[in-house]
Amino acid sequence: MAYIRVKKIKDQNYAYLVENKNTSSGPRQKVKRYLGRVHKLEGTNGNHSKMEGDGILHALTISELKKLGFARKGEGYVYRNLIFSCSEHSLKKKTKSNTYKEAVISLNGGYLCSFTLQRIANFKRTKDFNSDAYILARYFLESGLQIGEEDFVKFYQALR
Repeated sequence: MAYIRVKKIKDQNYAYLVENKNTSSGPRQKVKRYLGRVHKLEGTNGNHSKMEGDGILHALTISELKKLGFARKGEGYVYRNLIFSCSEHSLKKKTKSNTYKEAVISLNGGYLCSFTLQRIANFKRTKDFNSDAYILARYFLESGLQIGEEDFVKFYQALR
Protein backbone atom coordinates (compact mmCIF):
# COMPACT_ATOMS: atom_id res chain seq x y z
CA MET A 1 0.00 0.00 0.00
CA ALA A 2 1.41 3.38 -0.99
CA TYR A 3 1.63 6.34 1.35
CA ILE A 4 3.09 9.85 1.44
CA ARG A 5 6.58 10.36 2.85
CA VAL A 6 8.16 13.74 3.48
CA LYS A 7 11.91 14.04 3.07
CA LYS A 8 13.99 17.01 4.24
CA ILE A 9 16.64 18.12 1.75
CA LYS A 10 18.71 21.26 2.46
CA ASP A 11 16.17 22.59 5.00
CA GLN A 12 13.25 22.12 2.56
CA ASN A 13 10.56 19.43 2.82
CA TYR A 14 9.58 17.42 -0.27
CA ALA A 15 6.73 14.90 -0.55
CA TYR A 16 6.95 11.54 -2.28
CA LEU A 17 4.49 8.73 -2.82
CA VAL A 18 6.31 5.60 -1.60
CA GLU A 19 5.54 1.92 -1.27
CA ASN A 20 7.22 -0.67 0.97
CA LYS A 21 8.78 -3.69 -0.73
CA ASN A 22 10.06 -6.77 1.10
CA THR A 23 13.48 -7.91 -0.07
CA SER A 24 15.90 -10.56 1.18
CA SER A 25 17.76 -7.73 2.94
CA GLY A 26 14.60 -6.55 4.68
CA PRO A 27 11.94 -3.96 3.84
CA ARG A 28 12.83 -1.16 1.43
CA GLN A 29 10.95 1.92 0.26
CA LYS A 30 10.31 2.38 -3.44
CA VAL A 31 9.49 5.91 -4.60
CA LYS A 32 6.48 5.73 -6.90
CA ARG A 33 6.07 9.42 -7.62
CA TYR A 34 7.44 12.84 -6.65
CA LEU A 35 4.59 15.01 -5.37
CA GLY A 36 6.29 18.39 -4.89
CA ARG A 37 7.76 20.74 -2.31
CA VAL A 38 5.80 20.97 0.93
CA HIS A 39 4.61 24.48 1.84
CA LYS A 40 3.54 25.22 5.40
CA LEU A 41 0.99 28.00 5.47
CA GLU A 42 -0.50 29.57 8.54
CA GLY A 43 -4.25 29.95 8.41
CA THR A 44 -7.24 30.64 10.56
CA ASN A 45 -9.32 27.91 12.11
CA GLY A 46 -12.95 27.73 11.20
CA ASN A 47 -15.66 25.32 10.22
CA HIS A 48 -17.00 24.94 6.73
CA SER A 49 -20.69 24.92 6.09
CA LYS A 50 -22.71 21.85 5.14
CA MET A 51 -22.40 20.87 1.50
CA GLU A 52 -24.47 18.79 -0.89
CA GLY A 53 -23.75 16.18 -3.56
CA ASP A 54 -20.90 16.25 -6.08
CA GLY A 55 -19.49 19.63 -5.01
CA ILE A 56 -18.34 18.42 -1.60
CA LEU A 57 -14.69 17.86 -2.57
CA HIS A 58 -14.56 21.21 -4.34
CA ALA A 59 -16.22 23.02 -1.43
CA LEU A 60 -13.96 21.35 1.17
CA THR A 61 -10.85 22.24 -0.79
CA ILE A 62 -11.89 25.86 -1.37
CA SER A 63 -12.90 26.23 2.28
CA GLU A 64 -9.48 25.05 3.47
CA LEU A 65 -7.61 27.16 0.91
CA LYS A 66 -9.55 30.31 1.86
CA LYS A 67 -8.56 29.75 5.50
CA LEU A 68 -4.94 29.81 4.34
CA GLY A 69 -5.35 33.08 2.45
CA PHE A 70 -6.07 31.88 -1.10
CA ALA A 71 -8.25 34.26 -3.15
CA ARG A 72 -10.31 33.64 -6.27
CA LYS A 73 -8.58 34.57 -9.51
CA GLY A 74 -10.09 33.51 -12.83
CA GLU A 75 -10.86 29.79 -12.83
CA GLY A 76 -8.81 29.07 -9.71
CA TYR A 77 -7.48 30.30 -6.39
CA VAL A 78 -4.11 31.94 -5.78
CA TYR A 79 -1.92 32.60 -2.76
CA ARG A 80 1.44 34.19 -3.52
CA ASN A 81 2.96 31.85 -6.12
CA LEU A 82 0.69 28.86 -5.32
CA ILE A 83 -2.19 28.23 -7.73
CA PHE A 84 -5.14 25.86 -7.28
CA SER A 85 -7.02 24.91 -10.45
CA CYS A 86 -10.66 24.07 -9.72
CA SER A 87 -11.27 22.24 -12.99
CA GLU A 88 -8.17 20.02 -12.74
CA HIS A 89 -8.05 19.58 -8.92
CA SER A 90 -4.38 20.54 -9.12
CA LEU A 91 -2.05 22.58 -6.94
CA LYS A 92 1.00 24.11 -8.57
CA LYS A 93 3.69 26.65 -7.81
CA LYS A 94 4.63 29.28 -10.38
CA THR A 95 8.41 29.58 -10.65
CA LYS A 96 10.48 32.65 -11.43
CA SER A 97 10.87 31.42 -15.02
CA ASN A 98 7.05 31.34 -15.42
CA THR A 99 6.87 27.56 -15.44
CA TYR A 100 4.76 25.48 -13.07
CA LYS A 101 5.87 22.82 -10.61
CA GLU A 102 3.78 20.49 -8.49
CA ALA A 103 3.27 21.83 -4.97
CA VAL A 104 2.17 20.30 -1.67
CA ILE A 105 0.59 22.10 1.30
CA SER A 106 0.99 20.65 4.78
CA LEU A 107 -2.58 20.78 6.09
CA ASN A 108 -4.26 19.34 9.20
CA GLY A 109 -1.71 16.55 9.52
CA GLY A 110 -1.98 15.60 5.83
CA TYR A 111 -0.66 16.81 2.50
CA LEU A 112 -2.90 18.65 0.06
CA CYS A 113 -1.59 18.29 -3.50
CA SER A 114 -2.70 17.39 -6.99
CA PHE A 115 -2.16 13.70 -6.30
CA THR A 116 -4.25 13.52 -3.10
CA LEU A 117 -7.06 15.62 -4.60
CA GLN A 118 -7.23 13.64 -7.83
CA ARG A 119 -7.14 10.37 -5.90
CA ILE A 120 -10.29 11.43 -4.04
CA ALA A 121 -11.96 12.88 -7.15
CA ASN A 122 -11.31 9.69 -9.16
CA PHE A 123 -12.34 7.25 -6.43
CA LYS A 124 -14.67 4.54 -7.74
CA ARG A 125 -17.18 2.71 -5.58
CA THR A 126 -17.09 -1.06 -5.34
CA LYS A 127 -19.57 -3.48 -3.82
CA ASP A 128 -17.61 -3.63 -0.54
CA PHE A 129 -18.86 -0.63 1.44
CA ASN A 130 -16.59 -1.25 4.45
CA SER A 131 -13.45 -1.38 2.33
CA ASP A 132 -14.56 1.69 0.34
CA ALA A 133 -15.27 3.69 3.49
CA TYR A 134 -11.89 2.80 5.01
CA ILE A 135 -9.94 3.67 1.85
CA LEU A 136 -11.86 6.89 1.15
CA ALA A 137 -11.52 8.05 4.77
CA ARG A 138 -7.77 7.38 4.58
CA TYR A 139 -7.58 9.40 1.36
CA PHE A 140 -9.30 12.38 3.03
CA LEU A 141 -6.98 12.15 6.05
CA GLU A 142 -3.87 11.98 3.86
CA SER A 143 -5.04 15.05 1.93
CA GLY A 144 -5.55 17.05 5.11
CA LEU A 145 -9.17 17.79 4.22
CA GLN A 146 -11.45 17.56 7.22
CA ILE A 147 -14.84 16.15 6.35
CA GLY A 148 -17.75 15.59 8.67
CA GLU A 149 -19.57 12.27 8.88
CA GLU A 150 -22.69 13.62 7.16
CA ASP A 151 -20.72 15.14 4.27
CA PHE A 152 -18.63 11.95 3.97
CA VAL A 153 -21.80 9.89 3.49
CA LYS A 154 -23.17 12.39 0.94
CA PHE A 155 -19.86 12.33 -0.94
CA TYR A 156 -19.85 8.53 -1.01
CA GLN A 157 -23.47 8.37 -2.18
CA ALA A 158 -22.72 10.81 -5.01
CA LEU A 159 -19.94 8.53 -6.34
CA ARG A 160 -20.65 6.31 -9.33
